[in-house]
Parts: sequence; C-alpha cells; structure tokens
Amino acid sequence: MGEIKEGKVSGLIPRNEGFAVHYPGYPSSTSRAIQTLGGTESILKARSSQSNTLELYFRPEDPYSHPVSGELRSCHSMLLKITKKKKSSPINDAKQETDEFHADIVARIPEAYYFEGMADYEHVVPVHADVGRKRWKNCKKPGLMDLGPDDVMMLPPPLFSLKDVPENIVLRPPSTSSSRKKQDELPETHPKMTFEPALGIDFKDVEEIPKEINWKEFITEGTPMWEWQMVVSKLFEEQPIWPKYSLIERLLDKNLKFTYQTLKRLLLTVGYYFSGGPFQKFWIRKGYDPRKDPDSRRYQSIGFRVPPELKSYCDANTAKGLKHRWEDLCKFRFFPYRNQYSFQVYELDDDYIQQEIQKPSKQTSCIYETGWLSPHVHYSLRLCVKVRFLSLYPETGAEKFLKAASEKFMKSKRLCIYKDAPKPVQEEHQQTNEDHETFKNNEASENQVDVEVDELESDDGEEELDTWNGFGW
Repeated sequence: MGEIKEGKVSGLIPRNEGFAVHYPGYPSSTSRAIQTLGGTESILKARSSQSNTLELYFRPEDPYSHPVSGELRSCHSMLLKITKKKKSSPINDAKQETDEFHADIVARIPEAYYFEGMADYEHVVPVHADVGRKRWKNCKKPGLMDLGPDDVMMLPPPLFSLKDVPENIVLRPPSTSSSRKKQDELPETHPKMTFEPALGIDFKDVEEIPKEINWKEFITEGTPMWEWQMVVSKLFEEQPIWPKYSLIERLLDKNLKFTYQTLKRLLLTVGYYFSGGPFQKFWIRKGYDPRKDPDSRRYQSIGFRVPPELKSYCDANTAKGLKHRWEDLCKFRFFPYRNQYSFQVYELDDDYIQQEIQKPSKQTSCIYETGWLSPHVHYSLRLCVKVRFLSLYPETGAEKFLKAASEKFMKSKRLCIYKDAPKPVQEEHQQTNEDHETFKNNEASENQVDVEVDELESDDGEEELDTWNGFGW
C-alpha cells in the first residue's frame, strides 16, 4: 500500500480487471444503486450481451418508469482502495494528530459505463408505487379488472423522444462525404415511369395483371441503374417466375448486392407477385399470367414444414447464424435450418418430381390450392419432398416421421398410378380404394396445415418485400 503524496500514489499494477459505472446521481447506498441498475442479474446480463448499454431506473418500484441508458466505453483507469490513518507527532512537547492517506491499487478498469444522456420526460401519476405494481400485475391477467370508483387509471405514456442527446439537425450543413454516400445508395428515380401498387395481387379475385413496361425509355443507358435493371430483366427472360431466395442467390453469384430501396425498385420494374395460391410470394414477370398457362405448373411452389418435434435443431442453427445455399437445398444436400420453406417444383433435383411435372396437365383450370397439378399429384410431390429432407436429418428423432412419410408417399404413388391407369387395370387394383380414402384424409390434414401456415405468412404483412433487410436473409 503506497502513501498518497501531492495527489500521487505509487505501487504495482495488478492483473485483475473490472468495470466501472459512472452513476448519474448520489444514491443512498451501494445496494440502492445496484437495485436501480436492475440488480446483479441485470448487470451481468448487460455485460454478456452485445448491446453495450446498461439501463438505469431511478424508480425501480414503479413499473411505468422510463430508463436512462449508459454507454460502454473504453478507458484507462484504476480502482483504488483509500484508507485514512491518524498520525501523532510531538510538537513543542504536545502531541498533534495529522491524517495520512494511503491507497492500494485493487484492479485495472479498461471500460466503464457513462450516463451522458437526458432522462425522457415522464408524467408520474400520484399514487403509491405498491398500488402501481398491483395494477400492473392485474393488467397481465386475462379478463376484466375490478376497478373501484376512486381508482386512478394507469396508462403507461409513450416515449416523448427517441434520442437522449440533443442534436442540431435543423441547421447542420450537409457534408460532402455523407451526401455522396447517400446519392450512391438511392436508386435513380424517374417521375414518368409509373408503377402499380407494390402489394400482392389476389389470386382469385383480380383478373388483370400488371402490364409490361418499356423501362429503357426512362433509364439512362450506361448508368449503373441501367446495367442492374438489364441483369434482372434477363433473369426474367430466362425464367418467368422466380422464388425470392433463388433470385437473390443468382444476383449474388453475379457479385451484385443492392440496398433495400434499389432491389425493390428493380423487381417492381419488371415483376409482380400473388399474395396467395400456388405461386404465393414468387416474383412473376409483368405481362405473364401463370393462371392461363398450363406449362407454368413447373414453376409452382411446394412447401416443406419441419415437424414441431425437430424444430429445436433448426432454432439452434439459426441462432448461430448458419444458413445453406438455395441450390444445396434444392438438390437435397442438407437438412434445412429454417422451419419452413416454399420451393419451386422446377428447381428440385428429384427424378420422381421432374417426371411428374413433365406429364401434361389434366386440370382444366388453375385452382388456388394446387394450381395446374391435380390434388393427388400435388400431395404426392409434397410427400416426396418431405421424405427426402427427413432422410437427411443429422440427429436422432426423425425415424418415426420418416417412416410415416415414406408409407404415405408409397400409397400416394400407387394412387397416382391408379388415377392415370385405364379402367381394366383399375379393376385389378382393388386395394387402391383403401389408399384413396387414406389419401383424402391425409390431404385434408395437410391442406389444413397449409392454411394455417399461409395465415401466419399473411400476418407478416401483405408486402413481404418491406420486411427485407438488404437481401432479406
């Protein structure tokens, strides 16, 4: 322990490290300060998270209290333990006591939390905090609350400000670098080129589709926007219907990565999509209506949903940020990391699937549930996809699901043969009558799952493109 002389102390710097909290006030005790920071568990949680912020509630007993945030910054400080000793010294035969201060370097402080922002304006209802907590608990209970005539309505107010540090944003002069960056990110706009509403088209009720436009008249040739639009247009000339992930992967293979606004404008220039049906959320070339073309059955969607008992594997890998290439999933090389996918029949690398979609369609119209494919063929293709993916599950637990799906798949294949066979052959296959009943029950169950999944997807918003962050991965 070194003595403090003239504001200086000497000693050995230990290897122990810690962190500091520059508390914006004078708490009554250390325990009270820790309580306003959420307790030891909240502090440890903030230390282990990636947010670099620590929340402080001046009234932790009040559930409506707004927090102030402390920002974690690096520093070069040390934690000192200071002690005061009284020293007696004889002066003129009289003892005089003086104070000596000593300091011990406990730990190094490489980072600390600084509360430099302002507290948000807050209206506090003049009721006791304990009463407020009881009302807060009652709000979480289902049903109506019993409120007396003298009860004060507790409505948590919204935040009045999204920022806690004032900024001069009105009179700030624009900088050259930020302006140039902003111009590079914004797509080239053309007032004369109009677009239809960027919402999904109803598959059943809307008969007229968006018409093709000549975008070359409105975009300057030789500009980056011209080159990007040309690449996207060629993809739609190559194939009239594209799944979102397949289209994005093709653009990435061409070393093209756009911002959200640019990608949205590129797609809306040449394409549209249906909000439901067999081509749900697939981008379709303007001027092309797959409901009138039986050959569009090869571009229909086939869904795969991971059984709920196996979702823990997907959630664990998704949390790690792992993902597969779309091409690898279409070739059945890996088990998916997401719980649900909509694949395009044309892209699936399976002999049975490709053989079925090459057969001429017997449907006279494109129906909402199965498109140009007959219900029994559509059901059989879905079972085929399910069997292929369940056979790739890398852990234990999928055996019973694989066995059940394989049995259903074999029955559905026999039913497809029975449906396509001439009448004399049908009489020789009496067993298929039982398979037909089983198929109808299974199809009803699978379709019910599809309806639930579609409803969940529609809850995310009719315009799925708005949920993309960059490319939406």
